[in-house]
Amino acid sequence: MLWRASEADLPRLRGFLAPRVATSMFLSGNLSDFGLSKGSTGDHPKSMTLWFSEDAGEIRNVFGYANAGYFVFEAPDFNAELIAPLRQALSGCELRGLNGSNAQAKAIVEALDLPMVSAVMDEAEPHYALKTANLEVPDGSTQLRPALVEDLDLLTNWRIASEVEILGGKDAEANRAYARSTLQELLKADRLRILEEAGQPVAMTNFNASLPSIVQVGGVFTPPEYRGIGHARRAVALHLAEAREAGVQEAILFAASPAAARAYEAIGFVRIGDYRIVNFDPPVTLPAILEEDLS
Repeated sequence: MLWRASEADLPRLRGFLAPRVATSMFLSGNLSDFGLSKGSTGDHPKSMTLWFSEDAGEIRNVFGYANAGYFVFEAPDFNAELIAPLRQALSGCELRGLNGSNAQAKAIVEALDLPMVSAVMDEAEPHYALKTANLEVPDGSTQLRPALVEDLDLLTNWRIASEVEILGGKDAEANRAYARSTLQELLKADRLRILEEAGQPVAMTNFNASLPSIVQVGGVFTPPEYRGIGHARRAVALHLAEAREAGVQEAILFAASPAAARAYEAIGFVRIGDYRIVNFDPPVTLPAILEEDLS
């Protein structure tokens, strides 16, 4: 059985997620930043509806659906008895993507019977972790600075280029609007950085999820003309060095390519598993299921 979470459940849910934060940063970070969806038009796109299962009074699995259409989960004990309740919970929802640890994601994809032929991205990427005490910052003359409002046009172009190249996205007006909105939020939260060489922007990086002691690195992009000379690794390392000074002790990320993996390993990241990312563009609509269909 699945229970829909209320505000009263959040302390228990956070207690369940805390020791599993390496595989649930999107879930934990969105919950921290945007909270539960209230089902109103004013809800933030990243606020979530949460469900959980429990056994003998202990939470065993947590599932989150963000208003923007993304599904995230921490479901180490997912089983056949939860398939029908999960389908009912997501009945009629628009799905733009899902992500989670590879083994869990495999079970969820099969349980939801997703139309994977429609996925523009379906990758199990190397999953890395770092203790910031072990961070190694490469030497170099480039400098990292916070992104500014006047950088948004450039960074939106970079973000779309990254999504087309890495995530299988499309350079469409709606995607550009969403990318710009996301960048504005990162800028406002002071999580977006630009690496410069003699005043010329050459790379960007951000924290796409953040808790007081741990961050998740994302949005790392170097334009093709500036690649191959270590800009990405230096950008990430400088940002994490800054975060370490602010008390961050750990970092998480996923490597989108062998080159990215080598860059992250060079600054101290250690592989801890695989993380599956699935994206649909355009989104797919999950089947509408009536309660009588489950009986």
